[in-house]
Amino acid sequence: MSRDEAVARSGLRHVLWSRLWIYFALIFCGGIWGLVPTLAKSAVSDGAHPFGLTWWQAVGGGTMVLLISLARGKRLPLDRQHIGFYAFCGVAGTIMPTLALFYSAHHVSAGIVAVLMASVAIAAYPLSIVFGIDRLQPLRVLGLCLGLAGVTMLILPAAGIGAGDPLWIMIALLIPFGYAAENVFVAIKSPRQTNTTTLVAGMLLMGGVMITPVVIATDTWHPITWPLNEAELAVIGIFVINVLSYVLFLALIYAAGPVFASMSGYFSVLTGIVWGMVLLGEDHGAWFWAALLSMLAGMALVRERAVHRRAEKP
Repeated sequence: MSRDEAVARSGLRHVLWSRLWIYFALIFCGGIWGLVPTLAKSAVSDGAHPFGLTWWQAVGGGTMVLLISLARGKRLPLDRQHIGFYAFCGVAGTIMPTLALFYSAHHVSAGIVAVLMASVAIAAYPLSIVFGIDRLQPLRVLGLCLGLAGVTMLILPAAGIGAGDPLWIMIALLIPFGYAAENVFVAIKSPRQTNTTTLVAGMLLMGGVMITPVVIATDTWHPITWPLNEAELAVIGIFVINVLSYVLFLALIYAAGPVFASMSGYFSVLTGIVWGMVLLGEDHGAWFWAALLSMLAGMALVRERAVHRRAEKP
């Protein structure tokens, strides 16, 4: 074999392994994120309070991301601009959706929660129009309508899908709405000079600081002790999954672009349903599957517009 042939084969192997890694990361990212609703149900069913669980998600996840940021030589800015940014995102992107997740998980199937968690693009589109960072487009408006139709099919009491109280399904809608509000705010107000990993650490930790007085006042802090019980394993699992999926998602954006990376949302929906069926024995009727198809079609048509902060490695 000539030297040129050896170089060509080596390059081909590199390309193949790179593509395999990208697809593995896509499936793995969606797969582990889809496990969150099932773990949330496990945590609240074992007696842990949503306030205490939310504190752990903010402080535990924020500490992990901060350590990653510090390992990369990035310090956490604490000037007035950054603190204000952390505060809004801590409420909209950490406290509100996490509380909604844990409160609704006790009353709504994991499959429903998984569908709603992945519908951030549908919730973000009208907000983006209101704040002038996006515009009306016929196909995306159709996607919004399909998404709303899917949500309506999940909420209607007459649907008979056996997935939970419609009121709690509406509360679960605060999950995508909170993340959508955070995404729009980040697109408008994100401090451009600060890298994304550091900003996420600040958002999570600020959420932890803000909910701490509530946790103390309500005596709802949940200690993590050894040996770990089911709730504690679920708590640790969720914030580890959040950090892993975040890092992998950034890696996918850097390696394959935001459009390809966004496909992980579809995997998280499907795996979230599967995890609930396998681990919790959930069963879904025809209305649920019709709603799911409508939501997936809506997600595909709306698809968030990519707002690039800058090209950086995660």
